[in-house]
Amino acid sequence: MPLKTVCTLSSFVLATPVGHVTVSGCPKGVHKICMAAPKALPQLNAKKSCSVFEEPDDWSPALRECCDWLTDYFKDSNSVLDRPLPPLHVTEFKSDSFSSRVWEKMVMDIPVGQTMSYGQLAAVMGKPRAARAVGGAMRLNPTPLVVPCHRVLAADGKLGGFMSGRGLHVKEWLLKHEGVSF
Repeated sequence: MPLKTVCTLSSFVLATPVGHVTVSGCPKGVHKICMAAPKALPQLNAKKSCSVFEEPDDWSPALRECCDWLTDYFKDSNSVLDRPLPPLHVTEFKSDSFSSRVWEKMVMDIPVGQTMSYGQLAAVMGKPRAARAVGGAMRLNPTPLVVPCHRVLAADGKLGGFMSGRGLHVKEWLLKHEGVSF
């Protein structure tokens, strides 16, 4: 039986227009992105800036790439349209799990500025009756923003959920930042 490799994690905190975003990862890639929703968000036409609030002891290339990607995304969401995602190294889920397949499909099929409903995403995955399971995968997404669960809406075009219901105003801000009108 092979030994399980344990990753040595580092993290940084990015001050963004939607609050502090904490990113942790190892040299292989990003493990987790955590967001804390502020009570108030800036106007969309206000200058959008990001800055590193807390630096890691060691900037792995994967963390640096994620920091640069997020910084560019918040300055101009279209700037990451044709750019590869930062490397991800999510170890707490099997790569062939339903949730992992949902996240991969979101990345491939819902680019910046576009949305899809939970049901549409389930249908695209070949599981047209699995809209609730897709919602469950959204709740488990360890790397929001990079894996764009904020782009998945309810069937009626309403926001649905985000950050366990505490972040609907963040989801709305992110979608408007990307130019989505609803």
